[in-house]
Amino acid sequence: MSVRVQLSDYLKKYVPGYGRNTGIVMESADGRTVRMIIEELKIPIKEVSIVMVNSYPGNTQSTLKDGDFIFLSKIFGGG
Repeated sequence: MSVRVQLSDYLKKYVPGYGRNTGIVMESADGRTVRMIIEELKIPIKEVSIVMVNSYPGNTQSTLKDGDFIFLSKIFGGG
């Protein structure tokens, strides 16, 4: 199974060699969840606030399938 992961600028610091515009293509076993991908990338789970799977809202328990696109980000506040 192959999935593509795109990270917000804030989360890129956790993944050395992250492709600036292309993201990461990961080969993984079927039935993986977003949380498992986050753990494989060694991103602290508490840093991920927004999960999108194929441009739709998801969560860390979303089960992935071949060809999925995942976007991960942190919520920022302003003031």
